[in-house]
Amino acid sequence: MATAAQVKALVESHSLGDDARFRSVVLQIAEAATRTGRTRHAEEVRALLDAGRTGAHRSAGAPGAVAARPVPVAQPRGELAQVLTVQQPPTRLADVALGGEVMGRLHRVLAEQRRAEALLARGFDPVRRLLLTGPPGTGKSLTAEALAGELLLPLFSVRLDALADAPADDSAARLRLVFDLVAQTRGVYLFDDLDALAEPTAPERGAGLRDVLRAFTALLEQDTSTSVLVATTCRPQLLERWVLRRFDALLDYPLPTTGVVHEVVLRRLRGFDLSAVEWPRVASTASGMSHEEVSAAAESAAKQSILQGDRHVETTALLAALRERRQMLKMAP
Repeated sequence: MATAAQVKALVESHSLGDDARFRSVVLQIAEAATRTGRTRHAEEVRALLDAGRTGAHRSAGAPGAVAARPVPVAQPRGELAQVLTVQQPPTRLADVALGGEVMGRLHRVLAEQRRAEALLARGFDPVRRLLLTGPPGTGKSLTAEALAGELLLPLFSVRLDALADAPADDSAARLRLVFDLVAQTRGVYLFDDLDALAEPTAPERGAGLRDVLRAFTALLEQDTSTSVLVATTCRPQLLERWVLRRFDALLDYPLPTTGVVHEVVLRRLRGFDLSAVEWPRVASTASGMSHEEVSAAAESAAKQSILQGDRHVETTALLAALRERRQMLKMAP
């Protein structure tokens, strides 16, 4: 049976013409039916949904295909506005320079999301709770943008630092509001820097933050929506096993290798002539720096070329920009 919240969401999405949200809620109902053993009921619901989609395709003159377009979503209001923002990112996975293993696993996540109905029909859940670990600036948050862009879903960014600074009861209440939205509106939800709930800034906040973290993991475990939930952390060692096991997959983001440094610079300097760049020297100088820092250095070198009226970016300019960026990192607290 559909819950009251799901019925309300069905009516709202139908009245607004929000087909993506309508389908999302129907799939939630079918998934719940599968979990409770009512597989025949679940299959009938999915069959009706597929039949309706096929009919819509034919009436639009495009049998077997959908004109892919993101669904606009209004900015959160009230209490949610204090901890949540939403955007429709244009980023795609091809825009992110990552190592082969991480990229391969992300393609697997996308494949499971795009074929979710086939998996659910056989009693399997697609991967949708991801924990991304690694140093700052290695592409974790950008990955959430890319997943949203690839799936044509809104990206909801949850400000965990705002939850960490609020009283524990208020934070837990706001988290429940966030997960109500997770159930009602399909999207990619980014819980950036989970460390904010794992390491208190003051000793007196320790017990309260632990309660908030427990509330988060409980809500994560209870969630049966079709939304994709992405959490990030720079220090996974702060998270205990009972937190880690609530996720479907853990992806580790290392600092960029030589090949990835090359890709980061190429992506940032599209349109520039890089034929004279000595890539081994660039990679050696960039060793130990994050994707974000390498990209920032490439941008600095490109600006210098523009100001000089040149379309070339020279090795010396890139090396100087990388060294300057490294010096900035040493000076940072």
